[in-house]
Amino acid sequence: MNAVVLRTPEAAKYIGVSSSWLNKKRVEGGPDAIPFIKLGGRNRGYLVADLDAWLEARRRLSTSDTGLAA
Repeated sequence: MNAVVLRTPEAAKYIGVSSSWLNKKRVEGGPDAIPFIKLGGRNRGYLVADLDAWLEARRRLSTSDTGLAA
């Protein structure tokens, strides 16, 4: 498996959020959380494929599009 892993600051920049938002979501979990990988110690990483999937799930066609299937 040749997966590309980004550490928290790079992952945050990649998806357009702050590192603190990613840190918060790792603790809270929930529907907006993104799967992460423990890299040892306090280091965490994110697979680019997971980041891409998270972004894809948030695509909308209009500002009134809730993303929920009718």
